[in-house]
Amino acid sequence: MQDTAASLVAAALRSIGGRSWTTEPEARALPQLQAILQAPDELRRECILAASDQVDSYHYARLLSVIARKRLALSAEQLERLLTPRAAKLERPQSWYSSQALSAVSRQVEHAYAALPAAEQERLRPLIGRAIDGLQDPPTATRLRKLIGPEDGIRFDLIDEGDDIGPRLRAVFETAGESSATAAAVLDLLAAFPAKGKPSKKWTAEAVRVIGLLSAPGALAGALLDAPLDAADTERQYERHTWTSYVTPANESFLCGAVALAGMVRDPSTLSQLRRLAVKTVTVIGGQFGQPRSLRLANASAQAMVEIGHPPSITELLALERTVRHGTLLKQIRKAIDVLAAAQGLTRDQLLERAVETHDLDDNGTRTTPLSRGSAVVVVDGRTASLEYVDENGKARKSVPPDVKAADADVLAGIRDQLKAIRKTIAGERLRLDGLMTVDRNWPVEDWLRWYLNHPVTGRLTRTLVWVFGKDVVGIPVDARTAVTSSGAEVEIPAEAEVRLWHPIHATAEEVRGWRQYLLEQQIVQPFKQAYRELYVLTPAEEQTRAYSNRFAGHIFGQVQARALMKGRGWSPVAVAWWDDGIDNGVARRTFDAAGIRAEFYFDPIHDQEPTATDLYPYCTSDQVRFVDVRTDEALELAQVPALVLTEVLRDVDLFVGVTSIGADPEWLDRGADRRFDGYWQSYGFGDLSAAGQLRREVLEQLVPRLAIADRCELGDRFLTVRGDLRTYRIHLGSGNILMSPNDQYLCIVAARDGRAQKLFLPFDDDPVLSLVLSKAFLLANDTAIKDPTITAQINRR
Repeated sequence: MQDTAASLVAAALRSIGGRSWTTEPEARALPQLQAILQAPDELRRECILAASDQVDSYHYARLLSVIARKRLALSAEQLERLLTPRAAKLERPQSWYSSQALSAVSRQVEHAYAALPAAEQERLRPLIGRAIDGLQDPPTATRLRKLIGPEDGIRFDLIDEGDDIGPRLRAVFETAGESSATAAAVLDLLAAFPAKGKPSKKWTAEAVRVIGLLSAPGALAGALLDAPLDAADTERQYERHTWTSYVTPANESFLCGAVALAGMVRDPSTLSQLRRLAVKTVTVIGGQFGQPRSLRLANASAQAMVEIGHPPSITELLALERTVRHGTLLKQIRKAIDVLAAAQGLTRDQLLERAVETHDLDDNGTRTTPLSRGSAVVVVDGRTASLEYVDENGKARKSVPPDVKAADADVLAGIRDQLKAIRKTIAGERLRLDGLMTVDRNWPVEDWLRWYLNHPVTGRLTRTLVWVFGKDVVGIPVDARTAVTSSGAEVEIPAEAEVRLWHPIHATAEEVRGWRQYLLEQQIVQPFKQAYRELYVLTPAEEQTRAYSNRFAGHIFGQVQARALMKGRGWSPVAVAWWDDGIDNGVARRTFDAAGIRAEFYFDPIHDQEPTATDLYPYCTSDQVRFVDVRTDEALELAQVPALVLTEVLRDVDLFVGVTSIGADPEWLDRGADRRFDGYWQSYGFGDLSAAGQLRREVLEQLVPRLAIADRCELGDRFLTVRGDLRTYRIHLGSGNILMSPNDQYLCIVAARDGRAQKLFLPFDDDPVLSLVLSKAFLLANDTAIKDPTITAQINRR
């Protein structure tokens, strides 16, 4: 039988060794391994022992992980044969393979040891202990250690000291405030978290038991999360190679256990820590060819936020979604939100609108906190949240008096933390409501009142937006029964109306102008561009091309920045990198589920611009925009695309190109970069206006006459001309770039922030170029007062 087992093992080893990579299901399907798996128990047992005797490579460890999975009865002598070479080889150079092999047969050891008489268990205990001490897999070591009985004290050796996280974890257990036995139980639990995959039901049941032992589970969970949040990266060196690492494999599994524990404790105070941990661990370290600190830990953090399941979970998940750009983590976050929605029998959109936190604000979006003298009032408007001080006489003051600051320091600190949370909710609602502009969604008026108008946060934004009530009433809501039209007239909201968000693509040009004028006159700032939204309709050229749009083709843009924008707007970009030179083109896709349409934006890498900071080509050229029917995967003609989808897609692409184009970089010419792009830079920086530039001009047409420098300004088709005392300047409305008289000399101003421009009313605050144009106008109108030598040197150069 030994010869038969040896030949079966040799054949199985050859089949695995002949493959560069074999997953476990693939390995199990191999005929040579099936011969062992389907063999009688006695022969299969001998095959396991034979393979275990010889482990000296990765392939032996892989073989054992497959054939030793199903438990068998083993005698004490057979356990000795299984463990003796493991204990001996763990000190040798190939100890990693031996450790992997012991992990593979650990379940066999557990099963067989428990069935042995006490005397034989006692005889084997030292051998198992020696094998455990050399294991490089903490979860397996923890399980086997429990098998041979508890040891006195806390096993700090289960925490790896090979990174900056290990000592911090040890400090948590040393100062936990829990009994030694309870702290030891927690440490054993976390050390037993699996090295890969999800925890078993047994681990979860043990976690429930251990949580029940804790006197302050939320505090311990928070302290465990602080350890990786506060830890620094570690520089490692092997021979001449240096690299940066964050966490050792052992501590990574340990931390995944801590994160899972936090999710099971369900303390909402840990949500912010979990979000910050996900952001930190998904961040790439190690330079050009670096990797995220720990993608596994980032994904686990997002999952724990779902497990906590409190209303703030949605707020924090949305904040995380806005922050990160890693595709895998974004999928995990979106999947997590979908799971929360499904658990409540809701769609994703329904969950998001129902889960908006109220932060204990009243119906008017305010909250008053009494102080030792006077009170602090949190006020929410359509843009942000602010803190106001009202004295004991009921008079609003600009700041909190010093004596009140001193007496109520802790209370005020708590209010400022709450302000941050409220502002985070507002930011999420701005993005969510902006996203509703891409779908034609309706609400019964009672649902709209509950989740929108009457909500203390969402309601502040709702009161600055234009809505459609039923078929005929279009207005900005004043209260539950009344809306105001663009002419200023009050109209009644129909009691049984369906409500939807107004989109200018469905309105006439006159109606759009009316709403824009109304916002300016009433000085209403919308949370995003609604009335002033750029509109894109089919052009004659697109009617000719029929199946694609070339409207934004031929632009040169930065790939890394564009990818971040794309992901933030719900697009999925395929990268173009040096390691995939065979790729035909890059593409970004976005699916509009309600319309059953997928939009595709194509771009090509500029191959002779070598990657530097990342492995992505730094610059790309934009190409076609196409549309596909998601049901049939067939191309659609542009005329078949609903107007709402078409305008929103082209608006996104205009944003990607406009923000990341090299033509929008005022320093491009001074970099000494490839001069072959100078022509493009000039044409973009001073050429015809895009839809965004044309909209900017329309706003300036109404704003410029109201400026304090109006007598020095003149608005043209493409430029705002500003007369200074030293020169006259033309500021391009598309790029913000500047030309100076008398010979159109270029003036490079990287950023200009004039206080007067910042105080101006703008009907929206999400157009940085408009703010930049106004700031530069104020700066240059008083050019004799400019002190910056980098600017004055250019102005004085003739």
